[in-house]
Amino acid sequence: MGTISILFANPAVKKLEERLWEKARKRYLGEHPLERADDQRIVMRKVRTTYKEFVAATLQEEDHKIRAAWAEFKKVMAEELRAALRTVLEMSSVEWYSIEAGQLPAPNVIAVPYELLKHVTADLVPQLLKKKIDFESLDDAALEALASYAADEKFKDVLEEARHDRVPFPIGDRADRFVVAEIIKQDAYYLGEEKHHSLINMVILSSLDAGSSSRDKRAEKAAIKNWFGRDRKNRNNERRFTGDGWEFEIEELKSWASKL
Repeated sequence: MGTISILFANPAVKKLEERLWEKARKRYLGEHPLERADDQRIVMRKVRTTYKEFVAATLQEEDHKIRAAWAEFKKVMAEELRAALRTVLEMSSVEWYSIEAGQLPAPNVIAVPYELLKHVTADLVPQLLKKKIDFESLDDAALEALASYAADEKFKDVLEEARHDRVPFPIGDRADRFVVAEIIKQDAYYLGEEKHHSLINMVILSSLDAGSSSRDKRAEKAAIKNWFGRDRKNRNNERRFTGDGWEFEIEELKSWASKL
């Protein structure tokens, strides 16, 4: 990269560099499995020596492309996150969530870790960006870096906006629709099969009455009221999120939690 690029580093390019080094680390350990137990600082020195030319060349190639698309990306990143979030929820199933109130197949309230929802939403954004002409020249790693930046910058705002506006989301192929009722910080939850609970940020979704219209404000308000006035007071002290269906390693899920 040139002097100007170094002095004024683009945040998405920084994300791209982080991702490239992480992929390089995994590749190196795949090729040298006996070094997995070695001091990771020593491993990373070897990784940087082995792949420094590849990473530098990739960054140089993608840097100007990202900068060329940057202004347009900043305009559309919140919109793309909204679209990705809706798609993620539509593609999910109520069985994948923790059941907070009611029971399957039509629970009243469901919950999912905030970081998990953020990550799976960000994973979908590159596919949406690929369809836009301004991003055609970017490779997958660059698009993933843009999506990661967007999620870090705007996902919380997008989710809070949906909560504030009581936006109804369909979950899976059922007719049920849910609104974001609350984002609980440091919520006590069992994760996977663990025997001791963790503290993790959870997104609470409350269901609308069956048969309500596409934007039934009365039903949307009632869903929020039901959560705060009834269901939140009667939470199960053994609530657990297993991660089944989301295709996430349970250890990654636990890494987002603060252990007691």
